[in-house]
Amino acid sequence: MSAKNDNLFEKKLARLQEIVGALESGDLPLEKGMALYKEGATCARYCRQQLDKARHELEIWQDGQANPMSSQGHTAGEYPDDEAEEAEEA
Repeated sequence: MSAKNDNLFEKKLARLQEIVGALESGDLPLEKGMALYKEGATCARYCRQQLDKARHELEIWQDGQANPMSSQGHTAGEYPDDEAEEAEEA
């Protein structure tokens, strides 16, 4: 992931909150309100997609379909010594 996209979810969510506040104030001309509404819908769609993606990844992990990371930062069984260590621990 590029540095530019690292905080994109947080930026979109913050922008959505700003837009909601502006729309709730009711002090906007119609054209500005419509433009903000469209921008807000785009931000909301992006955030929803990212949340759905994260939820799906967590469900996969919880169901055991993905290899959990070990404390050393690699997946279990990734290194040949892992099997020997696991056998010794048993």
